[in-house]
Amino acid sequence: MAETEKNYSPKEIAAFQGLFALAKDGRQLSSIKVQDIATAAGMGKGTLYEYFSSKEDILSGAIFYALDGVMNRFEQSADETLTFRQTLEHFFSELDSDVPFAALSMLVASMAPDQREEIRVRGQDNMKLLFSRMKQAEARIFSAGRRRGEIDPGLDDGFCEYVIVSALFGQAAAHMFACQECGHQLSWSRMVEMICRTLRP
Repeated sequence: MAETEKNYSPKEIAAFQGLFALAKDGRQLSSIKVQDIATAAGMGKGTLYEYFSSKEDILSGAIFYALDGVMNRFEQSADETLTFRQTLEHFFSELDSDVPFAALSMLVASMAPDQREEIRVRGQDNMKLLFSRMKQAEARIFSAGRRRGEIDPGLDDGFCEYVIVSALFGQAAAHMFACQECGHQLSWSRMVEMICRTLRP
C-alpha cells in the first residue's frame, strides 16, 4: 500500500462516489446538500454523519481519494520496460474508468476560492506525500524516456511535468465542455500525441 493510501470504509467510498455522480450530472458544488450526497450514496443522512462532520469533510475526503487513485494509476504506469508513449497511453487509457478524474475536475472547477483554500489547508500533509510519490514516479519515467531518445535531454523534469499536467487538466476541461460526438478515446489519443511531440528531441 502506498504511503498516502487510506483504508476507506465502504460507506466512505459510497459517499465519495455519490458526490462524483452528482458532479457528473452537472450539479454545482454550491447546490449540493449533504442529503443529496446521502441519497446518491444510497444511505441515510444520519449514517453519513457517522463518517463525516460536514459537506466540506466529504469533499476533502473525496478529492484525496480520487488523487490517490490518479497517483496509483501513475505509479503503475511507471514501467521502465515501456516506451514513453506506451507509458502515457497506459496511464490515460483507463483513467476515467479507474478514477473519477472528470468528476473531480468538475468539482474543483465549481469550488469557490475560499473552499479551495480550505481544502488546501486541510490536506497539506496528504499533498506533500502525493507530491513526493509523483516526483519519484516522474523521475523514473522521464529518465527512461531520455535514455530511449523520446524526450529532449535539454528539457528538465519540471518542464516535462508541466506539459503533462497542463495537458491533463486541459483534457478534463475539454471533456466537460466538448460535444458528445467528439469521442473521449480520440481526445486522450490526441493528448498523448501532443505531449510526445512537445517533449521529443
